[in-house]
Amino acid sequence: MQLVENTNWPSMTRLILSASWQTAFHVHYNRLPVLLHCSHGWDRTSQVAALSQLLLDPHYRTREGFSTLVEKDFLSFGHPFHTRCGHGEGKNEQGGDEGQLSPIFIQFLDCVFQLVNQFPDYFEFNPRYLLLQSEHIYSWRFGTLLCDSEQEREVVAGIRQRTYCMWEYLDSIPDLINPMFDRATSEKAGVLLMPLPMLLRNVTLWVDRFCMYGAKASIPCTLHGLQYPPQYFLRNHSILHTVGCGAESVLRRALEVAEMWRGTALNALKEVEELRKK
Repeated sequence: MQLVENTNWPSMTRLILSASWQTAFHVHYNRLPVLLHCSHGWDRTSQVAALSQLLLDPHYRTREGFSTLVEKDFLSFGHPFHTRCGHGEGKNEQGGDEGQLSPIFIQFLDCVFQLVNQFPDYFEFNPRYLLLQSEHIYSWRFGTLLCDSEQEREVVAGIRQRTYCMWEYLDSIPDLINPMFDRATSEKAGVLLMPLPMLLRNVTLWVDRFCMYGAKASIPCTLHGLQYPPQYFLRNHSILHTVGCGAESVLRRALEVAEMWRGTALNALKEVEELRKK
């Protein structure tokens, strides 16, 4: 893990999450407007703005809301996907300025993964939903995340008319839905503001993304419902400033599954008894 920390990627992830948390905190508790602006105006600005809204509004924690959030704060806002991802360009084909290449959207998805991984009950989608998005940034299978601006997508390239929509594809896959998600509880809870140290200390490596092509096999995306939130959080509901408890949801679903298998076993016993009578 020390080698991973030495890359400074986890440190940058914590900085972005911290900035997003502070933005959401000031908006929610202090009722203050917050001005966001990075050096370019469309990298860290889009990341922090989108993540803070993810914490503040439960609508953006649904699949429909998340697609709206990306369309609004990355695509319509003018995040240059072509420039940052280098779509269709080889080395030194950007006028010699390789410094423009940067995995900004991958970094944003990693931050979202940290939230989904720690608090799965509050998100309608699971980690694989984010993983597929990270793959299709570079797959060119969909036109959703291509070009540098709305003008290039709509006027110059005609992306919407010539390519398929990534969101429609993701919405067609039922396995991307989080079975632990409770919409009523999430909407009732509203804002998702955990203690900041708790969020930052539980930042972990997104194994499914960054070890996807490693030599060693990795565990596929799972919802760590029994591991997150941590046990000390489960014992103290007041630590998280929302309503609901992840352990209750996990227990309820486990009981439902147990009851289903109990019914299956009873039906099998009845069939055995009928066969014996014959």
